[in-house]
Amino acid sequence: MLRRATMDDVDGFHAIFTDREAMAHWSTPPHGSRQETEDWVRSMVEADPTLGDDFVIEKDGELLGKVGPWKLPEFGVLVRRDHWEQGIGTEAMSALVDYLRGRGVPHLVADVDPANGASLRLMEKLGFVRSGYKKDAMLYEGKPVDSVYLRLEL
Repeated sequence: MLRRATMDDVDGFHAIFTDREAMAHWSTPPHGSRQETEDWVRSMVEADPTLGDDFVIEKDGELLGKVGPWKLPEFGVLVRRDHWEQGIGTEAMSALVDYLRGRGVPHLVADVDPANGASLRLMEKLGFVRSGYKKDAMLYEGKPVDSVYLRLEL
């Protein structure tokens, strides 16, 4: 199930955002404090849906991750590590694409670390096509990381 975030989600997100392996390909390093996660969740709760439209991924009342555009047309998907390889990302992304298509969003853009094979496979499975590559696109914990850009026309 996809639903809107609430401040009650801080602990669930904090478990993900402090997991170094889960965060290895995210755009920011693991969170150093609960306050950092609380601020992040607050920004998700208070976001203008015309600019970004994030959702909590939940199953049986348990927070499994998030999916959605943080700033259209760019989006992110993050699933708790103990639920990897179970189709959660595919299901959540498929629902998100249908929802955004219904809203009239023209396209989505993914910025993926080329070392993140699982995310690349997910995007390509959903019909995203590679549209670019940038060497040293960002710094992650002081180390340069490349980016593969993928695009999906909605």
